[in-house]
Amino acid sequence: MMVSSNMVCSVCDSHELEAKLTFGLQSPSNRFNNGTAEELVLNDSYPLSLGICNRCGTVQLVDRMPIEAVRPRYDWLTYNEPEGHLDDVAASRFLGVTYKDQSTLDRLEKKGFSQTDCIKEQQLGSPKTPFGLETIQALLSETANISHIKEAYGKIDVLLVRHIVEHATSARLLLQNLKELLAPNGYMMLELPDSERILRAKNYPFIWEEHICYFTGATVAALAASAGAELVDLIRYSYAFEDSLIVLLRFPEISINSEGSASAESDLSSKMLIDSFATGFNKTRTDWRERIEKLTKKDQKVAVFGAGHLAAKFINFFELSDLIDCVIDDHPKKVGMKMPGSGLPIVPSADMVLRDIRVCISTLSPESEIKVCAKQSSYFEQGGIFIPAFLTEA
Repeated sequence: MMVSSNMVCSVCDSHELEAKLTFGLQSPSNRFNNGTAEELVLNDSYPLSLGICNRCGTVQLVDRMPIEAVRPRYDWLTYNEPEGHLDDVAASRFLGVTYKDQSTLDRLEKKGFSQTDCIKEQQLGSPKTPFGLETIQALLSETANISHIKEAYGKIDVLLVRHIVEHATSARLLLQNLKELLAPNGYMMLELPDSERILRAKNYPFIWEEHICYFTGATVAALAASAGAELVDLIRYSYAFEDSLIVLLRFPEISINSEGSASAESDLSSKMLIDSFATGFNKTRTDWRERIEKLTKKDQKVAVFGAGHLAAKFINFFELSDLIDCVIDDHPKKVGMKMPGSGLPIVPSADMVLRDIRVCISTLSPESEIKVCAKQSSYFEQGGIFIPAFLTEA
């Protein structure tokens, strides 16, 4: 169905959005609490749905939570991205736009590039604290803030923009504002998660309120065209669940096509991906419930390992809270709290044996899971098992 005309595409500003998969009312994934699950659901739930723009072919959220709802309540919440490829990226004057870019800048300095800096969050003048990328993208989309940053740093040869464009309410506006920081013939280096693999593998919990757009290699070209940029290069780095796309843009003085329309081939590819993704949801949800029910009928307690946004969406999307005993996480700030939406207790890994948890559903990355398993030898010696929550291949 077509959504109301007051919602516009993040990439091309069209009103041609079509909802494909509705997840119903969902709690923000960062809404850990000490109250009851009933309080959380009643007071802090919002519609969430995924669809596609029929003009540029970009898969994106159609029902979107307001920024105030997504803004974190705790300053200890951070999100990590894969960084194994960053030593290859470090290739003048570099500026990072968020804390996500600092690790790249550190690598550049080690390689001998001395003119590196990163925009400080206090320079953005946010009236709200704490805040995350949901607020930073909005502030960087304001012309006045860009003017202040330009005064502070001058013109930049290479602007690093890692893992924020997918958070932008208007990716087009964000890039057009950021280009004002570039020197003539300067470059903007984006890093985006490539969502093609999660869509093909039907890894539904990767959809969440903080990512507005779900780009693929095919739809990055539409983003570049919409922002008036030349797509100089695109490199893909492979990871277990979703690849990282490194996108190099240049903004010529004479703007190129800014329509942001998808090619017929990429448009068809995107529609096939989202249609298959949407139609497979009910079966995937049923399969997970049946799988866990079989375990619980054998008196095997089941927990989810990792109290991040992936775990929250895994439990809430598939309606599994009645079958899960608890969520395991050793983050000292999370232990003792309850999961967003489900209200399941978060307990330390030391409690797995004490609670007689026989099966852990792992929402960890393969790299993190290897480290965790190495520390949990006693759990496995007593017959405990880990099963993956997500498919690594479609």
